[in-house]
Formats: sequence, C-alpha cells, structure tokens
Amino acid sequence: MHIAICDDSKIDAKRIEWALMDISDDLDFSYYPSGKDLLEAIDEGAHIDVVYLDVYMPGEYGLDIAEQLKDISPDTNIIFSTSSKEHALDAFKVHAIDYLVKPVKEIEIVRSFAKVKMAPDYHRGGAIVLVRTSGEILAYNPRNVLRIESDKHYTHIISTNGNTDIVHMNFSDVVAKFREGFLVIKRGICVRMDQIVRISGDEVFMTDSTSYRLSRANKAELIRRYVDYIEGDSEDRNKGDN
Repeated sequence: MHIAICDDSKIDAKRIEWALMDISDDLDFSYYPSGKDLLEAIDEGAHIDVVYLDVYMPGEYGLDIAEQLKDISPDTNIIFSTSSKEHALDAFKVHAIDYLVKPVKEIEIVRSFAKVKMAPDYHRGGAIVLVRTSGEILAYNPRNVLRIESDKHYTHIISTNGNTDIVHMNFSDVVAKFREGFLVIKRGICVRMDQIVRISGDEVFMTDSTSYRLSRANKAELIRRYVDYIEGDSEDRNKGDN
C-alpha cells in the first residue's frame, strides 16, 4: 500500500510515517511538500492509496487540493492533518476518511489508518449525518457511532473511539437521523447492530463490553430485525468480494 504525506512541515510528515511504519511490512511512503507536487506525481502515473493532507500550505488550500485529487484519482483515500478544527465539516464534502488536528498523537494516526480498511463500507447506507444543536453542527459517519442514549432532555452520542457528544435534543429526534443499521433495543437505548457481539437470553452484549436487557414485549421483533440486517449485510459483502 502506497501512502503519500503532503505537508510543508517535514517534522509533521515524519511523525505520521514513524507512527505507521511498524504497522505492516506492506507499506511504502512518499513525501510531497506541496499539493502541486502531489497532483503532478499522480498525473505522471503515481498510484497512491492513502494521502495524509495538510490544509494549510504556502499558497495552497488543502480542501482545493483534495477536490482536484478526487477528480484525477477518485479511489485515493484522504486523511486531513492540520492545525485547525475549522474545516472539519468541509472535509466530509470530499469524503475524507478522517480529520486530525495537530499536534497529532501517534494513536490518532494509527486509528485514522485503521479506518481506511473500512473505506468500502464507509459510505454504505447513506451520507454523513448532520446534527444541528445549540448553534453547533456536528457531523457523523454512522459507521463510527456505537450507540445513542437518552439522558432526560439531552442525548449522548457515543462513538466507537470512546468519544461522547452530549446534545440538547430529544432522543427520538436524534435516532431518526440514524436509520439503516441502528436498532432501539429498549427505551432510551439505540445501538448500531454490527457492534453487537452476541445476544444471550434477554441480554445484548456490545463490543465495548456494555450490555443491555432487551424489551421483553418486543424481543422477538428486535431479534428478527437484527438477524435480517446482519444476514443482509453479510450477503452484500460477499457480493462485493465476488
């Protein structure tokens, strides 16, 4: 797998390379100090699987570079690495895999790379979900959301990386935004079905070691919906492999 690092800071670029170089023997790296150099290399035939792209480079804007990159190399996965949170929402418009804010920790770099392997499923079942609340707009890839929990007048959105956002919205209004792949298993608890490890009796066990009791009144219907989704998801993946 060929990883390009496009950043005018050699130190920041090296930090990314050092974080990833021990993950696999099948990785090779190239460095581009500008977006112009990156695009020229691709025009000349360079195949790049993943690019870590800075937003702020002298005389260049990373979001513009990303749009041009997607035009000439649509299969290249983009991960932004920059000094500001300001452009996180815009990053989703070019289907970025992740958005890292400097100084970036090694574990964040590794996690962002792990998301690349999810890329075929990354856009499956719908686009980015936007949650608008209290003058703030939060953007979610549904595949990165583990569960949604009610807390009186607030709702907790828990991501697979452990982060929790607390929004001043009704639980039902938030859940309505997350449709395919999610299941309300009891009052005030909605989970992403592919994050269920097992269902034993009346209890649902999740990948983060949490567990919940199913609503007995709806247990049979909930299990049916879960099985239908998982079996359908497996069929879709098998078709993709063929």
